[in-house]
Amino acid sequence: MRTRILVFLSLCVLLLSLNTLAQEQRPKSSALIFRETFKGPTPGRANSTALKPTDTDNTNVVMTLLGPGALAKPDHESGLLMNQGDDEAKPGTNMSFIWSGVTEGNWAVMLKDKNNLLDLTGSAKIRWRQRPRSFHILRPLVKLTDGTIYIGDYGEPGSTYWRETEFYPSDIPRWRQMNPETADMMRNANWKKEIDLSRVDEIGFTDLSRGAGHGAEGNSAVDWVEVYGRPVKR
Repeated sequence: MRTRILVFLSLCVLLLSLNTLAQEQRPKSSALIFRETFKGPTPGRANSTALKPTDTDNTNVVMTLLGPGALAKPDHESGLLMNQGDDEAKPGTNMSFIWSGVTEGNWAVMLKDKNNLLDLTGSAKIRWRQRPRSFHILRPLVKLTDGTIYIGDYGEPGSTYWRETEFYPSDIPRWRQMNPETADMMRNANWKKEIDLSRVDEIGFTDLSRGAGHGAEGNSAVDWVEVYGRPVKR
């Protein structure tokens, strides 16, 4: 009888262990952590102003501008702009968006959730509506908790009209460290095939280029960004 009881208890422990292992291996679901659509200067009217870190519409999101080209010069049109105007892909629809056409150096935009770190492993994804033009390729950025910023080897190609796309950070094959002062790749930094995406401090974007002017000459524009994953309390 005692032997039967021990066998029964052993089976129970084994089943509990297998159940726990199955739960741990089950893919974690991803949900929307934050959406940022950026706040235009005067809704409903075509205009543009120099982009400011306060041009966010989500009170839980902090925006930081990096690189020599991000900020406007006081005496001429330059820097990242916050544009307000008609949506070329949806005539009659007003929109606001970040635009890089008159930047005079490299730039980067970083977005931080005030309350949470971001677990961007597994099925976590980033969705955005963007429109790079000419040779400009828009690339994602992640900032880890140690302050290191990485550029993902993934790019959105040029487009005449706005496009809504999404990508999985876990699918990006390699990452290169970015210099936050120059908003360019860090010299002598090696490519990394894996980085810790389970505790991301900020996400962002750049095209590693200065602007080439208005129209389709060469610039990048971002309408909105959505981040899906798992929030991790700060």
